[in-house]
Amino acid sequence: MGCGPSSGRQNPSTELKKSQSRTGAASSSSSSGGHKNINNNNSTNNNNNNSTSSGAKKTSSSSNKHHSTKKSKRSNSKKHRSPSPQPQLSENEISIKSAILIQKWYRRCEARLEARRRATWQIFTALEYAGEQDQLKLYDFFADVIRAMAEENGKTGGDNGRNSPLMSALSHYAKPSLMDSEGETVKKMLEDTSPGNVDVDRNYKGPVLSLPLDKPQVAKMIEAFKVNKVLHPKYVLMILHEARKIFKSMPSVSRISTSISNQITICGDLHGKFDDLCIILYKNGYPSVDNPYIFNGDFVDRGGQSIEVLCVLFALVIVDPMSIYLNRGNHEDHIMNLRYGFIKELSTKYKDLSTPITRLLEDVFSWLPIATIVDKDIFVVHGGISDQTEVSKLDKIPRHRFQSVLRPPVNKGMDSAEKENQAVSVDEWKQMLDIMWSDPKQNKGCWPNVFRGGGSYFGADITASFLEKHGFRLLVRSHECKFEGYEFSHNNTCLTVFSASNYYETGSNRGAYVKFIGKSKQPHFVQYMASKTHRKSTLRERLGVVEESAVKELKEKLSSFHTELQKEFENVDLEKSGNLPILKWSECVERITGLNLPWIALAPKVATLSDDGKFVNYKEDRKIAQVGGTHAQEKDIVESLYRHKSTLETLFRFMDKDNSGQVSMKEFIDACEVLGKYTKRPLQTDYIAQIAESIDFNKDGFIDLNELLEAFRLVDRPLLR
Repeated sequence: MGCGPSSGRQNPSTELKKSQSRTGAASSSSSSGGHKNINNNNSTNNNNNNSTSSGAKKTSSSSNKHHSTKKSKRSNSKKHRSPSPQPQLSENEISIKSAILIQKWYRRCEARLEARRRATWQIFTALEYAGEQDQLKLYDFFADVIRAMAEENGKTGGDNGRNSPLMSALSHYAKPSLMDSEGETVKKMLEDTSPGNVDVDRNYKGPVLSLPLDKPQVAKMIEAFKVNKVLHPKYVLMILHEARKIFKSMPSVSRISTSISNQITICGDLHGKFDDLCIILYKNGYPSVDNPYIFNGDFVDRGGQSIEVLCVLFALVIVDPMSIYLNRGNHEDHIMNLRYGFIKELSTKYKDLSTPITRLLEDVFSWLPIATIVDKDIFVVHGGISDQTEVSKLDKIPRHRFQSVLRPPVNKGMDSAEKENQAVSVDEWKQMLDIMWSDPKQNKGCWPNVFRGGGSYFGADITASFLEKHGFRLLVRSHECKFEGYEFSHNNTCLTVFSASNYYETGSNRGAYVKFIGKSKQPHFVQYMASKTHRKSTLRERLGVVEESAVKELKEKLSSFHTELQKEFENVDLEKSGNLPILKWSECVERITGLNLPWIALAPKVATLSDDGKFVNYKEDRKIAQVGGTHAQEKDIVESLYRHKSTLETLFRFMDKDNSGQVSMKEFIDACEVLGKYTKRPLQTDYIAQIAESIDFNKDGFIDLNELLEAFRLVDRPLLR
C-alpha cells in the first residue's frame, strides 16, 4: 500500500539531513559562480564600448539593442544572484522536523490500513446478514407452503404431498408451540431424553459428573474440554434437565441487585468460542455471589465448541443460580442451529444420540429468560429495542411457546376469529423478535431491519425515550461483532458488547467483556484475543490474512451469480467490447447480487482490469459453479443450487430427523423441488436425479451430508477457441 518500509520511502530524518546537505552545496556553488559573472560583465562592458565607438548602425537599431542589453543584464543578474546562506538547524530543530515527518508517514499508513479494514469488515457483515436474511425468508416460505398445502388438502380431501419427508419435517416448525408446558407431549419428550436411558461405556475417558454439581466438577470438565475431550451424552442430558428446572422457575425478565457484590460483569456473544469463555473465567474469576455474571445470548453456532460452551454455562447456573444469569439470543433457536452449525456439531460428536439432545435443547432454549435488569438502572437484552418495546409486556410473555421466533403466529388468510384463538399474539411475537434481532442506528426513528430480515433499527431518540420511560440510564446489548469487542452509541446510552474474538477470521476482531463497578457502576472493559498467532504477526500481516479470507468468500458469492452477471454485463456493453467502465461494472454487480459494498474499490481484487485500470474485462472471469460429477450441466440450475447451498443443507437437516447424516435419493429430490419453488425457478426432476446420482459417490442409494458439501465447488470455465 506504500505505507511501510517496503514502499521505497526513506527514513524521514534521513530525508531531512540529505535536503540540508543539498542546500549547503547549492549555496557554495552559487557563490563561486558569482565571481565568474563579474568577469563576464566586465568583458561585456568592454565589448559594448567598442561597438559604440564604431558608430556604424542606425539610431533606432542602437536604441533597441541598448534596451535588450539592459534586459539581458537584469536577467543574468537574477539568474546568477547568490542566495543568502540558510542558517544551520540545531539538533533540536532537526529532531522536531524528523518527528513531524515520521508522524505524517505513520498517520498515512494507519489511514490506509483502516480503510482496508473497514472494506474487509463491510464484506464480512454484508455476507453474514445476507445469510440471515435468506434464513428468515426460507422459514417464512416453509410456513406458507405448509399453509397452502393444508388449504388445498381441505378443499380436495387428499394428501397433496403433506406426507412427503420434507413437509412432515417442516410442519412441526410452522408455528409457535402451543402445547402446555407440562402436557403429555412434553412429558413424553422428558421421558425419552432422560439420562437414565443412556449407559456410559467402559472405554469412556472423559469427565464424570454426578449430582449435585459443584465447582471442582465444573473445573475438571473445563480442563477436559481444553484437550478436546467430548462429554458423554448421559452427562449432557443430565446438565440440560437440571438447567431446564432452574430456567423454568425464572421470570421472563430477570432482576439483579448489586448491593452485596458492588459489581456485575456482562459478556456478549460467544458463538461456540470455548477459548474465549476460558479467558473470561481466567481473567475475571468464576461466578459467585461477590462476582455475578450476565451472559447475553448467542452461546452456540458458528464456533466448533458450542456444546462445550453451553455445558459449562449451564453447569455454572446449576452450581449457583444466583450468581450467573443467561439471556436468550437469536441463535438459541433450533431453526438457526440447523443452518449455522450447532446441529452439525451435535451430529458429528454424538451420532445417533444427538437426537434426544437436540429435542431437549429446543425446549430448554425456549425457557431461557429474555432480558435482565440490573439495579433498576441497566437494561440488558441480546438484540435491542423498538418503539413498541415495553418491559411490562416482556414480563407477561409466555416465552416457552416460542421455540422459534422467526415467524409470526398468524398465518396469511386467517380470519379474525382464528386470530383471536391463537394462544400467542402477534404483539408478543413482535416483542420477542425486536429484543433478539434489532440493531441501533445513528438515524432517528424506528424502521424494519431489512439488512438482517428481522427485528428493527432503532435510533438515539428511541433509546432515550425507552430509558426515560422505564427509569434506566443505559441499554446494554450484543448481537453485532465489533472490531474492538465493544462500542458505545446513542450518546453513550447504548453499549454493544461482543465477547467472541476472531469471529470472522483469525485476527479479525477482539473479544471483550464489561465490568460495572461501584455504586455509580462505572464501566471497565477487558479486551482479549484467543489466538496466539497474532502476537507474532504485525497488524498489516493480520489484516492481509483477514482481507484475503473476505475476498475469497466474496469471489465465491460472485461466481454463484456468474450467468446472471454475464447477461447483465452484455446488456450494458453496447459495443460488445468485453470491457466495462468500473462504475458501470459496479452498478451491475450491486444490482444483481443485492450486496451494498464499495465495489469500485473492490474491483481490482475480484475482477480483471485493463492496463490503465479504468475498465473491467468481464469476459476474463472463468470461475463457474459445478455440482456433482463432470456431466454436462445447465448453468442456471447449477448456479441456483450453488447459490443456495446453505439453504439446501438446511433442508437436508430438516429431513434428517434421526441425525444420521444421510437422506435417500427421493428425499434429496424432494428438497431440490421445494428449493425450486422457494427460488421461483422450477428445477427439472430428471436433471436433479442426474445430479443426485453424481453426488452419491459410493453408490449406496443415499446421499451423505459430506458428499453433498463436497459436491459444490468452483471450477475453471474452459476457454473458448
